[in-house]
Parts: sequence; C-alpha cells; structure tokens
Amino acid sequence: MQRILTIMFVFVLLAQQAFAQTTGRIEGRIQSERGEGIAGISVGLEGTSYGSTTDDEGKFLIRNIPAGNYTLVASGIGYTLQKQLLEVAGGKASFVNVDLAASSHSLGEVQVTAHRSGEYLQRTATTATKMEAPIKSVPQSVQVVSRRALDQLQVLRLEDAMRNVSGVSMETGFGGRSDIFQIRGFRTDMQSVFKNGFRNTVRTYRESANIQQIEVMKGPASVLYGVSDPGGMVNISTKKPTAHTFQDIQITANNFGLVRPAIDLGGAFNESKTFKYRLNAVYERADSYRDFVKTKRIFVAPAITYDFSDKTSLTVETEFLNHDQPSDRGIFSVNGQIAPVSRSRVLIEPSNTGEFTNRMAQYNLQHKFSEALSFRHAFNYNYATETRDVVEQTTVLKDGSFRINRQHQDQDTYDRNIATQNELYANFNTGALVEHKAVGGIEISRSVFDIWVKRAPYDVLDILNPQYNTKPKDYSLLTYSQDYQDRVNVLGFYLQDFITVNQRLKVLLGGRYDFWEQEKENRMKDETTKQKNKAFNPRLGVLYEVYGPVSVYANYSKGFQPGIGQTLEGEAFKPITSVQYEAGTKIGLLNDRVNLTAAYFDITRQNVVVPHPTQSGASVQLGEVQSKGIETDITGEVLPGLNVIATYTYTDARVTKDALNNDDPRHTVGRRFRGVGYNNSSLWTTYELQDGLLKGLGIGGGFTYVEDRPVDDANSFMLPGYTRYDATMFYNSKRFHAALNVKNLTNVKYYEGSQSATVIMPGAPTTVQGTVGVRF
Repeated sequence: MQRILTIMFVFVLLAQQAFAQTTGRIEGRIQSERGEGIAGISVGLEGTSYGSTTDDEGKFLIRNIPAGNYTLVASGIGYTLQKQLLEVAGGKASFVNVDLAASSHSLGEVQVTAHRSGEYLQRTATTATKMEAPIKSVPQSVQVVSRRALDQLQVLRLEDAMRNVSGVSMETGFGGRSDIFQIRGFRTDMQSVFKNGFRNTVRTYRESANIQQIEVMKGPASVLYGVSDPGGMVNISTKKPTAHTFQDIQITANNFGLVRPAIDLGGAFNESKTFKYRLNAVYERADSYRDFVKTKRIFVAPAITYDFSDKTSLTVETEFLNHDQPSDRGIFSVNGQIAPVSRSRVLIEPSNTGEFTNRMAQYNLQHKFSEALSFRHAFNYNYATETRDVVEQTTVLKDGSFRINRQHQDQDTYDRNIATQNELYANFNTGALVEHKAVGGIEISRSVFDIWVKRAPYDVLDILNPQYNTKPKDYSLLTYSQDYQDRVNVLGFYLQDFITVNQRLKVLLGGRYDFWEQEKENRMKDETTKQKNKAFNPRLGVLYEVYGPVSVYANYSKGFQPGIGQTLEGEAFKPITSVQYEAGTKIGLLNDRVNLTAAYFDITRQNVVVPHPTQSGASVQLGEVQSKGIETDITGEVLPGLNVIATYTYTDARVTKDALNNDDPRHTVGRRFRGVGYNNSSLWTTYELQDGLLKGLGIGGGFTYVEDRPVDDANSFMLPGYTRYDATMFYNSKRFHAALNVKNLTNVKYYEGSQSATVIMPGAPTTVQGTVGVRF
C-alpha cells in the first residue's frame, strides 16, 4: 500500500511539471502599518479575473497565472486601496508583502468570513530564530503543522498532529495524562513544550482549540531557550485577536461518547480597530475505548490586543483549563509476551479519579523605534495542579502468571512558573552586500514545584480474569513516599545575528549563557539542598542557495540540562550537555508550492548520570548516549486543492558509554533507546474541489508506519511495529463546514508506546469522529 501511494505521488509530481512551466503564481501577505496580518482583504490582478482573499493571518495565494507583467490591487473596507507592479514568470513563484494604511474616513464595520484558514505549507516561523524568518532560509530543520492541517486532521490532542512530523514518536504520557514525545530519539518531557516562546509546564493534555500552528525545531534549543532536551522543542503559536468580526460555532462527536462543542470568536471593540479580541472556549465530555476511563474538560481562552499607535502594541492572553480523567498506564508483559487481552482491559479501579487544572496568563508588549530597531517585553505566568487518587500496577509476580501487584496512590502536585523576556531587535547592513537581523535578550524565570505522594500496597490482579471493586481503599494504610518542594531560578543572556551575504549565503550565529540555581526542600527528611549550574551554549548554522529553489545547509549547536545530584566527594554534578551536528538540503518544488527538507543528524549527550562501578547506590557522570539518522519531510500543495504531508525517519539511538565493565549485568553500552524504532514514516493527503457546485468538498487519507522498537531501557523485547490507516471526508464553505474522519481504518491492533515492560499502552481501535460547524 505504501509503495502504491509513493508511486502515485511521484507520478502526480511529474505530470504537474509540464503545466507548471507555462504559468506562475503570486503569494504574499497583506499587513497593517503595525505589521499585523489583515484578514478579508480582496487581492487581484488589475484587468483580469485572477484574485483571492486573505486568510486570518493576512496571507493570500493566486495560482495558474500566465507569465507577464501585472498590477496587483489590494483593497478592503476601512483601508486605503494599494497597487503594486510585479512580474510573473513561468514556472516560478512571486512573493510580495503589501502594507495597507487605515482609511481616513469612518466606515461601518464589515463582517468577513473565509472558508479555510491558511495553507498546509507555512513559509515562515519564529521558533528557530526568535524572529519571523522564511523557513527555507534557516540553516536548521524546522517543521510546521498549520491550522488548516490541524482542522483537516481533526486534531483534539497534540499527539494527533505530531504524528505528521519526522523524527517524532509517541510516548505514554505519564499514564496517558500528558503530552510526551520522543524527538530524534530523545524523550521530550513537559519542560520542552513551549507556548508563544515560553516554557509551558502543564500537568495534563494541552488544548488544541486555540492553536494557530505548531512549530517543531529539531536539535538542542538552549541557544535561545535555555534548558533543553537534546532532540528538540515544540512551540505552540496561539490564535490572536483580529480586526475583522467573525463567529465560528462547532460540535464534535465520536463513537466512544465524545461530545465537544466549541466556539471561536474574534473582532474589534472600537471603530478604529485598535482594540481587538479573540475568544476560544470548549466543553468536552467523553468515554473511551479503555474501561473506566472517562474525561470531562472545560477550556476558556480570552485574548485582547490594544494598539497604542502604529508603533506600539500590547497583547494579553489567558487560559483556564479544568480536566478530569483517571490516569491509565495500560497493560503489561510477562517474559516478553504482552498480556493477550482486549484493548479495553485496564489495571485500574472504577473509583480512580484524576483532577487537573491549568491557569496561564501572558502579555506581549512590542514597540517599534524605527524600521531598524524594535523592542519586545513579554511575561508569562503558569499555574498547574494535579490531584490523583488511583489504584495502578507496580510489579509482575514472578510465578510466570499474568498477575500483577497493584498499589493505592494518593497524590497532589502544584507547579508554578513565572518568566519574563526582554529582547531588542536590530536590522542593519555592513557594506552593500551584507544584511544583519540581530536579537539580544535577557530571560528571567522562577519555578516552584510541590508534590505530596502517599502509597500503600493494594492487591494482586489477574489481568486475564480481573476482579474489580473487591475492597475499599483504606487511606489509613497510606504512607508518604514523596514530600518535597523544588525552587528553581534561571537567568539567561542570549545574542544572535542572522546574516545574509549577497542574498544567497545565510549565516546564523548565536549563543546563550545561563545561570541555573535549585533549592530542594525534602520535607520527609527536613533538609534542604542547593545546587548551581552554569552553561554557555552556542549555535552556528550556514545555508547556501545553490540555485533557484535548492539550498544546502549545516549547523552545529549545543544544549544543556542540569545535572541533579552530587559526587561521592560532595561536589555538585556538572550540567548534562548535548552536541548536535546536522546537514541537509531544502528544496522548493512546483513553483515553491511544495517544500522538501532532508537532513542528517548526529546528537551526542554527555555527562549522563549512571550507576557507580563500585559504590552501591552512588552515581557518576560518565555516561554517554548518541542518536543519529536521517529525516525527510515533504509539505505543500502538489496541485490546486491537492495537499500532502509526507515524512520518513531513520533513527539509530543507543547508549555509547557507561561506567561498568562489560561483564557487569548492569552494563548498558549498545542498548537502544526505549520506544525508538529504526524506520518510521507517515503520509497525509487531501484533495478539495476548487470550482463548481461542489466547491469545498474534499476527501483524503494517509498512514502512519512505526517499526518494532524496544519496550524498555533493558531492551528485554521488541514492541511490535504497525501501520495505521486514516481517512477523511470534509466540506468547507463560507458559512458551513463539516468533516468526518475515520482513524485506524482497518482496525489494526497495535501498541502506542511503553514506559517499561509493565506499562504498555494499547492503541485505539477504529474511531469515527465527526465535526459540523457554522460561521457568522
């Protein structure tokens, strides 16, 4: 099936080339004098029928234009008409940005609606450089999942989108209750998911309703963001207030009892459109394919923007999330055999509960001193709680039966994070051929983490013949296993210059110096320990445009994570460091409608804490692990209405050094990373009719392929690989939209991921999910 799809895809590419050589395309962005995208602007070529309307980011696209010279006209109610001369060449794309000034006379409010939000292919991103930059010019692998792709995939959870990014594999997420991924082989925990450039520590699944796009930067991100997992980071860009007025109301349901109404509202409070708002809200209630696992979620995210002038703007965003769901760690294996039970079988009790809350507040103040100099001051506050009362699995009985010990756990967690970023941006030239886009910044953050955990043995459960509700939970038996507070302060200074030489050579040079300090208060032992780390992390990247749409690039970057603990001599561990070497190519195909990125990466993580070779219970920093491989991503519009996201990854991730002798049973050198298969690939493609009575009707589908991967760190056995097929049918018009998605079309039985041989999560069976919505 994959081979057939690949052949069809290549055939379509070749067939399109002939037509592409005789016509061109124009794409660009219409923005206000403040640099904000303007939605609903009419864009056309004077004297022709070629035209388009900008989406909610101000972007537009006009296709299949005969080669020649044209006058581009941009107009909208409340803005002065703007004309611009340009040339369209056969087989090429013309890019243009147009600034529209507000008209001097007052006009009534215009209501704007659009039948789709943006394109699959997003050409710019901010995560890799902390400034808006063309992805094809950045000498690093960056992948973006657009809002349009999120809508057609019907993404409710972040993991549904991340399946379509190369190098990313799924984790079980702390008992199926949080977003955890593996990027380029390395586990990317809650600390490496960001929201609008700030670390977004959440104790449960992040909400997708207010996501505008998801950016994934591969490799260490410490050069701009401080503490970083080696594989990469995920940055969520949220929906922003809009000057045009719109309302979108929809409801989503599936065959497992999901009911999810949602609203998305935007507009301006005043006639001058300097005071704007956005509101996203969701209520969700659902059962699950897993017994006793039910969810209830309420999410509200208001945002406002006030433009003090055409040079100064303030945006304030807040999020309120309540999520109720019992944790579920899946099933287990015995002697390499996964328990032969249905996907619905659980090891928890019906009385288990989990309550999660998250409160977030951000503001972003920007001031433009001139065309060459601007300033940004931003602040983020995040507060997350977790309360769990659960019975769940611990260890398998040693008699070879499918019976497992269970424990009762009562847990409370509180996580508070405050951070501020202050950045100065400068654009300048040195000589006639060298352009600079520089940013320098200071980030200050403080986090306080409290946890109280009580545990007690509960019972033994036979997974083949489980008996639930056999005894009440006895809270008098619980004793503390964890009771501590972590207080972490971070101060980081960073500087970066993005240099363009003669338009074709790009050099990205930067570094960050971090001071990290932790105080750990162990309330069980009534003792407080302090630890300090400091680290400098540089990055050097070079990209060269060989010709036209073909570029080659390479980069070197370093990252760090705090080394927690101390040596036998009482000295604090050094930072755990990571070094990445990456090289690749970025190619624009079919008039730059399709982007292909191919990369080779080699990441080494050093100073890893491992068991001491002679002192039982002690640790040393002699460990080293390495992940290397290749990635390929293809994203874009192959033909008008035919979109594709295709990925392939080869990853070889394993332990390369420890402190033990080869004959020591704890020796780990050569062991592969848990959950990381050698080969993984995915494809998602849709076709939407562009004309006629059925304009807006579309179909699509794709697959996710995951190869066998180690079930645990000991590589005790391999978790089976799988291929999962999905399909969709959808309809979009100015006032109405609907979609029907079928996930796991062939009902293949597979395992999503594992944390160990006793924590294995079965994948979902065939799921039918539908959404209907109206726009006003």
